[in-house]
Formats: sequence, structure tokens, C-alpha cells
Amino acid sequence: MKTRNRSKIFVLLLLTFLGVRSYAQDTLSVLFLGNSYTYVNDLPKLVSDLSISAGKTLFTDANTPGGYTLSAHIENPISIAKIQQGKWDYIIIQEQSQLPSIDYYRYNDMYPAFTQLRDTIAYFQPCAKIISYMTWGRRFGGQQCDNTNTYCSPVFTDFNHMQDSLSSAYLEISNRLHIQCAPVGELWKSVLNDTNIVLHSSDNSHPAIEGSYLAACAIFSSIWKMPSTGLAAAAGISGTSAQYFQTMSDQLVFNNSNKWNLRINTPEANFKDSLSGRTIKLSNHSSSLFTPTLNYQWSFGDGNFSAEENPTYTYAKDGDYRVSLIARYCNFSDTLAKSIQIKTTGIAKINKPSFSILPNPCEASIHINTAYGKPFSIHIYNATGQCMRTVWFDPNAPEIDLKDLANGLYYLQLEEKGELLWVQKLIKNNN
Repeated sequence: MKTRNRSKIFVLLLLTFLGVRSYAQDTLSVLFLGNSYTYVNDLPKLVSDLSISAGKTLFTDANTPGGYTLSAHIENPISIAKIQQGKWDYIIIQEQSQLPSIDYYRYNDMYPAFTQLRDTIAYFQPCAKIISYMTWGRRFGGQQCDNTNTYCSPVFTDFNHMQDSLSSAYLEISNRLHIQCAPVGELWKSVLNDTNIVLHSSDNSHPAIEGSYLAACAIFSSIWKMPSTGLAAAAGISGTSAQYFQTMSDQLVFNNSNKWNLRINTPEANFKDSLSGRTIKLSNHSSSLFTPTLNYQWSFGDGNFSAEENPTYTYAKDGDYRVSLIARYCNFSDTLAKSIQIKTTGIAKINKPSFSILPNPCEASIHINTAYGKPFSIHIYNATGQCMRTVWFDPNAPEIDLKDLANGLYYLQLEEKGELLWVQKLIKNNN
């Protein structure tokens, strides 16, 4: 394979060479239901701008009346109409900022409203995924009460104290309902404990533009399942600040996807195979938590296809073929492919690369183990397909220095004289 267009090759490799997961689509539609915390600084646009920087298209709509609770959205005809009318891939829902910190309202208002909204969305938009948008505490904490002072929170000593209460509420309901959580409040906490940057506006409640940009980074990764590092700055944020916010977001959000249910309900293609002569038996081991039955599409690499769950196929002649499986749920899919060699005069086998990387994840450097024995070039791509570096690899000096690369997901493409040798996913996580 010649390396004429590296961005296109990157996408092709992502889908077919190693079966690297392809969770995100190129175009998605998202509905935001919240209040002024979503409205201020136009959070949907910030997320959309980040998506454009990543080469993605994000269509958004929102209903964000000031001070709204989720129980108010349930009774709001505009919110219900928007849920019904759009063909949404994601619906992001944000509770009123104080309510989750008051136990009475957490259990008697927030949780029932979340559940009812989940059921309403499932009825009208069965393919839509839900993301709970975790908000942040007041800048200096303090006690939070309803309008009549009937029910109140504890007296929070500071931001962290209040944030712990909000975080536990959002995580509990997200886990109960098996939905994703965009941990914006936890990301604010991480940044505020690391710097003296002010993320609140002058009312010590609403977000400054820095706070909204940080929220956009977290929601971007929650939607696209991609790191935000390397994306363009937006909304007047300096490049240095944007890079810092993106790095902090990726460390907390993207690198801890299981904690926030980022891949819940997402198909994951997987299969095993056995060969006998020219006949291949395919055993489907694809999975998706808490979703209905997946749909499947197999390609046998010779122009023939199957939609069976566990097909058996006989090739007409010997040769090298690429068997691929697409596991699909609504607009979300995952692809896994393997190369096979059909030899009726010998042993059919799965081709395996003769390279390995240690450690992976890495911190500052990697060691490439190979018996290849000849020098080759290594192109390092970030998750958006941008080539970050090209290095010449000498088998006598197998250590590669990566200290200057930001934390995140990368793909290493190994070539010799323009011919593709191998591709490997690499996670850099320098704590």
C-alpha cells in the first residue's frame, strides 16, 4: 500500500487493518435540555466548533430556560416536541444546579425526573443515547435551599465539598439508568485544584467562558469518543489555555471512559474463526451493554457478504482474504477485520504482525520489539488523523522518545519504502 494520502490511509487503517474501534460517526445530531448553565456562552456551539476542528459535523438544538429543572422539562411542550421531532443520536440533559445537592430533591425530584425523561426518550427516540451533564458547585460552597427554606443541603465548606455531593448524585443516577455521564463538575474540580484559574462568572455560579470551554471539551469526548487534545481553540480562549484545558479533559474524561460509561450501549465487534480447507466458520462474540440485539454484516473479502450472526463460508479458491464484521445498533457501529490465508495444500492461518510496543500505555518513551531486521519509518498520528511526527527506526536503537507528545490516543504506522508494515494503537498517559 503506497502512502499517498495519509489522512485517508489513517481512516482506512482505523477501520480495517487492525480492527481498531470506530465508535464515532462523521455526523451526529444532539439535543441539549438544560437551563442557563447550558445557555450561557452557547455551550452547544462550543461543542460544535470543537467537532468541526476534528473534521466532524454536529447538528445541535436546545431548550434551556433559566432555572429549569428536569421535572419542568417533562411538563414543557417545547422540550417534548423537540424530543419527538428530531432524529437524535444523543440527548444531553442537565439538572438545575443546586437541586442534586439537597437530598430531598435528589431522591424525590431529580431521580424520578431523570427516569421519566429516559422513558420518554426511549419511547420517541429508541436510537438516541442519553448523556447526563454533571454541573459544578458554587465557587465558595455554602448552604443550598429551596425558595421556602423548607429543604436545604448541608453547609458546604468550599467548592470541593459541594462538588462531591453533585458528582455522587449524577454518577448514581447515570449508573442506575445505564447512561453516559459527562463529568464536567469533576473536570472543573480537577482544574481548580491544579491552578488559580477562575472558571465561575462574577455571580460565583454561572460559568465564565473558560468554564464553558472546559465543559465543551468533556462533552466533545463524551459524544465522539475521541480525545480533545490538538483541537483548535475557540471563543477567544488562548491557544495555551485551550491546550491545557484539553489535556486536563482527556486525562479525566477520555482516559477514564469506563468510569463515566462513555462506551455503554456502544457496539463492540468481535469474532473468532476456525478454518478447515477452504471453509471458515465464524463465531460472533460482539457485545453491547444494555442494548437490544445488534445487527451484523460480514464481508468475506472476495466480494461476498452475509447478515447471519454466525456464518459458515467456503471460498472458491486459495488466496489471502480479509474477513470483516460490522456490528451495528441504530446509527452506531463498530468494525473488526482480520486477514486470513487460505491454503488447501498447507495450513490456513491468521496472519499476525511481527512487531510489539512496550509499554502501552506509555509515559515518556516506547521500545519497539521486532525481528524484522531492517530500518523503517514510523508515522505517529493523533486520534483525528493528523501526523504529529515521523521518525526513522533503527533496529539497533529500538527506543523512541515521546516526551514532547501530549497525553492521548495515537496510532503508529510503520512503513518501509512506502510499503505498509504494521499499525498499532498507542495510549500516552504521563501522570
